[in-house]
Amino acid sequence: MVSYNDLHSCHVDQWKKAADDWIALSRRSSTAADDVREQGKKPLDDHWADATGKKASKRLHDLADRLEAGGDIIKGVAMIIDGLASSMEWSQRTLFHAAELAAEYGLHIQDGRAVGAYSGAAPVGPNIPQNVRDDYKKEQGHISEVNDLIDEALRQASQADKKASAELDKLATKINVSDTNVAHNYIETETAHLEIDMIRGSIPVGKDPHLVRAWWDGLTPEQHKALMLADPVTIADLKGLPDDVGKEIRGRDGKIDRVEMVRYALDHWNKPDDLKFENNCANFASSALEAGGMQKKFDTWLGPRGDNTWGRESGIGIDWWDQRAYHSRSWASAKYLRNFLTDNGGEEVPRSQARPGDLIFYEQVAEDPGKGGEPQGETYHAAVVTSVTPDGDIKLSQHTGEWQNVSLEAREHVATRNHGEQRIHIVRPHPNWY
Repeated sequence: MVSYNDLHSCHVDQWKKAADDWIALSRRSSTAADDVREQGKKPLDDHWADATGKKASKRLHDLADRLEAGGDIIKGVAMIIDGLASSMEWSQRTLFHAAELAAEYGLHIQDGRAVGAYSGAAPVGPNIPQNVRDDYKKEQGHISEVNDLIDEALRQASQADKKASAELDKLATKINVSDTNVAHNYIETETAHLEIDMIRGSIPVGKDPHLVRAWWDGLTPEQHKALMLADPVTIADLKGLPDDVGKEIRGRDGKIDRVEMVRYALDHWNKPDDLKFENNCANFASSALEAGGMQKKFDTWLGPRGDNTWGRESGIGIDWWDQRAYHSRSWASAKYLRNFLTDNGGEEVPRSQARPGDLIFYEQVAEDPGKGGEPQGETYHAAVVTSVTPDGDIKLSQHTGEWQNVSLEAREHVATRNHGEQRIHIVRPHPNWY
């Protein structure tokens, strides 16, 4: 359990710096793995084909895998420290706000609790003036308000400390992992989820709306923004926040509810859908847009089968072609969905401006026959931005491959390794047809 003094005196900035250092180390390790493959193993395979060359090539292959797996594990450490630092920053700010309220109410903090003028028993009896009774009652209300905030701050800090400590201990046992699939698809994914869990644990879910409002009022505007980006669904569902918060998260123009988009993506990333062909990432993204309230755009005569349309009609379908016939091309194809959105009011935004509810598209930059990538220039994959954590890491959810809240940077690195250079496009829908 984190104590009042522990939280009050902790240096969050040092944890943030440590996380930045771990991220830099992770990237160096991943770059080294790529260099070993491209500048070591590849020319060795091309020019030294005998048994000795093959043995040397295997050694380089193993080294590259260890470096890449190590980079993934190190990035996992960074995500845990970042989640811890953010949680501690918010809980510390809540603690400071409690102390500020105590001073404003004429109270003081003693042994981590608010104390007032009436430190003894309640003033009762026929000779106690009414104004004294009223002052006592008012003071008790203030003490309760301050102590509730202190308790909430310590709860937030303690849950983050406990989760981070357990996960860092677990990661310390993974230093010899050399399987890149295990490191990337399991270890790094687990740490990404735990980072979100720590952030969610820093939100007073289910608490009295008055406490929620006091907590929110004590945070800075920058902290408000960070929480809305990191966990928009939880913040939008929280009772006690100003009405303007919901409008900001959901989208002020009212055309698409970004919270409902994210909620759909987080709830359906691994559930069956209505399209029976293998590559259905765009169908998942379109379904999220539909859940967010984006209205269909149909051709007057052709319905969803027109060139500049988006949406689907009801229909069961019995095979691949019949299924496809009930959906517009833009519904079921990443390439056509991206083109439709940007041709109909949407905008491409830089990574630094990504928000939950934006869509991510992968483009194959250069075709590499040896890696089995898509054709050059092809936009072939779509996903939904479901979180942007305070460290700036974009988290995505997708159906093809079935991933929830995983790091875009990490998934992009794997796609590049497996299929060649990628270009990431982040598109923000702005429907202009209704």
